[in-house]
Amino acid sequence: MTPDILWLNGPFGVGKTTVARLLAPDRHLVDPERIGAVLRRLPWWRRRDYQTIRLWRTLTVCQVRRAARRRPVVVPMTIVDRHVLADLRRGLPAMRMVVLDAPPRVIASRADADVDDPRARQWRLDNLDRCVTALADPMFGDHLDADRPPVEIAKELR
Repeated sequence: MTPDILWLNGPFGVGKTTVARLLAPDRHLVDPERIGAVLRRLPWWRRRDYQTIRLWRTLTVCQVRRAARRRPVVVPMTIVDRHVLADLRRGLPAMRMVVLDAPPRVIASRADADVDDPRARQWRLDNLDRCVTALADPMFGDHLDADRPPVEIAKELR
């Protein structure tokens, strides 16, 4: 049986959103970055990482739960902080988290090919070591080889 909530974790630029879009015909795509974008408009949170804000975590859990009542959900979002992860798991205990794992050269290549946000390349590469180090801990999800076409990854996750 397919879990109702599939959270795609992994380094920035590994292909989480691409895989999530491929799964979207069967699942509702929930993007917590939209909640973060709203919070960033507030003056006192403008320069903070919105994942560190408890309100973001609370709203994300509510949004994912609400969407999962209607149909299975996929959430593409990098989580590398164990406290953030703990809050999400408390609110979404049945969530399955999968870490998409690929070598840095693959992530750099995908960042170079990103026509939606080509300026994000350097930021993705600057954060790669931090993500790889944190995501090596099995608490962040089951690892899945993402050094292959996103279509193959989506087929495996269906």
